[in-house]
Amino acid sequence: MNRILSLATLTLSCLAIATHAQSGGGFDLTWSTVDGGGGTSTGGAFSLSGTIGQPDAASNPTLTGGTFELTGGFWPVTQVCFCLADLNGDGKKDGRDVQQFVACVLSGGNCACADTDQANGVTIADVPVFVSDLLSSSICP
Repeated sequence: MNRILSLATLTLSCLAIATHAQSGGGFDLTWSTVDGGGGTSTGGAFSLSGTIGQPDAASNPTLTGGTFELTGGFWPVTQVCFCLADLNGDGKKDGRDVQQFVACVLSGGNCACADTDQANGVTIADVPVFVSDLLSSSICP
């Protein structure tokens, strides 16, 4: 009987301590996140860029404080080129890509696969490289 009474007293004491520890006041639960980082990883012919954690992107993407303003959000979707000179994405470099290539050289746009020399975007300097690609290999690696 004495052992049961001691166990009950110990249990009630532990509950009282836990209740007292959680009933205090004046706690501050402010927090912040780091979500502007990220970077680019490359390997072979592939490149991946990313940023982790953007909780502010959903409801109010503009954060202000003092003279500073931060606009959060998601990275814009851009064209991914898996094979230079393959502008229609069929896995081949052939005559079906020529019309899109000419349009990219003349008017620009989202033409990542037309930048065949991989320098300064799509320019007239890409033309000889494009023609060489068409003549040398029709299948993308």
